Amino acid sequence: MLSMRIARSPLTEAEYSAILAEYNRLTGGRIPLQEFIRWVAESPEGPAWHAILETDEGRIVGHTSVFPIRAGSNGSRKVTAKSEYSFMHEDFRKEKISGCEKTGRPPFITLLDTLFQHCHANGWGPIFASTNEKNQVFTRKVGLRPMELPVCECLLVLRPWAAAAETPNLSRMQRIALFVAGLLHGALAPFATWLLSRGHQVESAEVKEELPDGDASRLNFFNDPESLEWRYIRGQYAKLRLRAEPGSYVIVKRGSNDRYVRVCQWQLLSESAFAPLFAALVELARNDKALGVRWAVYEDGESSARLIARMRRLGLLCANRSRIVMVHKNHEQYLDPALWRMNDSLFSFDP
Repeated sequence: MLSMRIARSPLTEAEYSAILAEYNRLTGGRIPLQEFIRWVAESPEGPAWHAILETDEGRIVGHTSVFPIRAGSNGSRKVTAKSEYSFMHEDFRKEKISGCEKTGRPPFITLLDTLFQHCHANGWGPIFASTNEKNQVFTRKVGLRPMELPVCECLLVLRPWAAAAETPNLSRMQRIALFVAGLLHGALAPFATWLLSRGHQVESAEVKEELPDGDASRLNFFNDPESLEWRYIRGQYAKLRLRAEPGSYVIVKRGSNDRYVRVCQWQLLSESAFAPLFAALVELARNDKALGVRWAVYEDGESSARLIARMRRLGLLCANRSRIVMVHKNHEQYLDPALWRMNDSLFSFDP
């Protein structure tokens, strides 16, 4: 028989370590302990809530957490929440939970549902989660509903061999295409960087500087200084902006020999802002010895279409995809993608 408890961070370091070790084992993750603690304990809206399943001996065999994220919408702030770090040990997936023996539901479903209802009772919402198609059968049982977001993934490849080997979820033919494109990108990158940056000055800036809310009718994330400082770990991220137009910027995850420089958040106030900022991204990727530059453009609309068209004209590989975000039915109005100002900042909480 398992016991379930609802707890709020901070937990003990031993509990954090046990949760993270099991999560990394089951998912193949490589999240460092201090980063895990950062996400679940240090949000400017307060720490996460956890639902934990334990054996009689106190061993943690099931876990999920929901951490709050400050968002702006219609000129005011609200507390949205993201479900993360969920797992159920394979040896205990049919066990009963003390006090819930007659529910007839698997323990993991009870775990998720109990925590979501607890967070809603505390005024958090919408609660959302990102998951793969295989796990949607579970998330639907706890009230999460899929929202499909159109996204165009645009890649500039600077290290063809490494990119073909390291980029996940590609077929053999796609890897060959990536390699061939990388040969061309690598040859043209120095000239393109010089050409695109002429007459413009791009500077590094503090990530935590407050940003405008953008479209106030949408949910905007990570615009206030506290949220920015929490979200973007110093040294792992960089902010580049135009000196003459500071409101035009990109915030990126730094690259490495097995990663792309990844655009997480951006704003372009003018048509002329793209070229110098993109040139600065290419230079950053070369300095980081990164695989290249990755820029995912969400949202349908004229400005998104123009941005994608410019990257296509530069020869980037641009692939249309859809991303599924699960939103709890208690806030079903947010199943409309038009209510979100989406970018990769919500999907790149990785080390």
